[in-house]
Amino acid sequence: AIILGTASLLSRFVGLVRERVLTTTFGAGDVFDAFVAAFRVPDLIFNLIVLGALSAAFIPIFTEKLVQGKKGEKQAFDFATSVLNAIVIVVGLMSGVYFLLADKIVPVITPGFGGEKLALTIMLSKAMALQPVLLCISFVFSGMLNSYKRFVVYALAPILYNLGIIIGVFLFVPIMGIVGIAWGVVLGAAAHMLVQLPSIWQVGYRWKPIVGWSTDDFHKLWRMMLPRIVGLAAMQVNLVTVTVIGSSMLAGSIAVFHLANNVQYLPVGIFGISFAQAAFPTLAEQIARRQKAEFSRTLTRIFRYIMFLVVPTSLFFFLLRAQIIRVLFGDGAFDWEDTILTFDTFGWLVISIFAQATIPLLVRAFYVQQDTKTPVVISIISMVVNIGLALYLAPIMGVQGLALAFSASAIVNLMLLLGVLHWQLKGFDDKAVILSLVKIVLAALGGGMMVQVLKYPVAAVVDMQRFWGVLMQLVVAGSGGVAVYLLLTWLLKSEEIIVLRKYLPQKPALKKIPAGTDTPRWEGLAE
Repeated sequence: AIILGTASLLSRFVGLVRERVLTTTFGAGDVFDAFVAAFRVPDLIFNLIVLGALSAAFIPIFTEKLVQGKKGEKQAFDFATSVLNAIVIVVGLMSGVYFLLADKIVPVITPGFGGEKLALTIMLSKAMALQPVLLCISFVFSGMLNSYKRFVVYALAPILYNLGIIIGVFLFVPIMGIVGIAWGVVLGAAAHMLVQLPSIWQVGYRWKPIVGWSTDDFHKLWRMMLPRIVGLAAMQVNLVTVTVIGSSMLAGSIAVFHLANNVQYLPVGIFGISFAQAAFPTLAEQIARRQKAEFSRTLTRIFRYIMFLVVPTSLFFFLLRAQIIRVLFGDGAFDWEDTILTFDTFGWLVISIFAQATIPLLVRAFYVQQDTKTPVVISIISMVVNIGLALYLAPIMGVQGLALAFSASAIVNLMLLLGVLHWQLKGFDDKAVILSLVKIVLAALGGGMMVQVLKYPVAAVVDMQRFWGVLMQLVVAGSGGVAVYLLLTWLLKSEEIIVLRKYLPQKPALKKIPAGTDTPRWEGLAE
């Protein structure tokens, strides 16, 4: 989890650089709206097919074979090849059809776009049609490396993806025009795939021209994958809802939601996704070995670790939302009105970070038990909540209403997942979880108070109209809040802070040397 978290942090940082490059170049206006909307269908194809197969079924089946020794490894590689070839064929056909019919499809998901804005969205979307094919290959590789617990290259791939988009803005746009951004996306997807090839070769995998459509493993994959596709479709409908409703709002509304969502997703990706991905192979192995008690303990422990990190982060993000958005995007074409709308939207999204960060872990707890139906039903329920609230709140609150609806649906999703999983496992070591959460919340409130206390004196001594002044306030207040939070968790004897301390550099113990003992000399120092 530490490797994934560090690489994820670097990847998210590069992602923020990407967003800053886009906002300072284009602002939160028509071009950025078109760019975000153009992603919708290519991302839909990728998420439904590739993530549906990998997260729901590929890794559990692949891992189940790996633990069976050398013969099992060969069977695992054959299974991976069949999945890879099948996905390339299916995704390739879907992307090709979309490329041909984009003129008809894009207007359906962006009913508020027209004229040049609609034409630009269609052009960008067509160029991005190649992206899902490249990413589908890459994510099969990622699933294999994940099963081997080789996380470094897997975690670096998203960094190259973001760098590809940045290259698109700086190098391709001046030559090709706005469509250069889309070709930057394709470049990033290609880099995401190619960087993993050496590691795939090292583990012994060799591609074969086979598609095992009729094998038992493939049928098992499909049975497990189908409910997951339905569940992912529910999540994608949430994003499409934002696009459809946002396209009829003030210009830049889609871009504002996109920016706010990406920033609040930082702790979700760094902490929630990283811990869930790192724990997934272990959870799958424990289930494969029928170690139910160890599985429950691992799940409970990782849940508490995630909450330890995201609860204070959520509170600090909310208290420092204006400073965060201004520092990240407040430059160039991104004006003060864009900033206000973005940090207001951001504020409604951060209230559900704790839910968004723990959902991936809980969902994987169902997947490793080969139960894909329960998360699907819960996803559909949360989707209905999101759409209903979005339609009700958007006319009242604008894009902020979309953010509030999104957060409410995430919290509903978490509560339902927790309830069902708690019932299935007959408890989570409830006493330890509740005690841990009480300590975390109390310490976070103390840290939040320090953030508020520090904001005002810093504002009195720096120029808050300048970038460096806002950054100084953000750093000082945020650092003070983190320090107080860690101190309070230590004083409260939180188990999580004790575990965290084990990963910090330790002062070496010094042994007392008896008098008269000869000690080594560094002869080279005297020369």
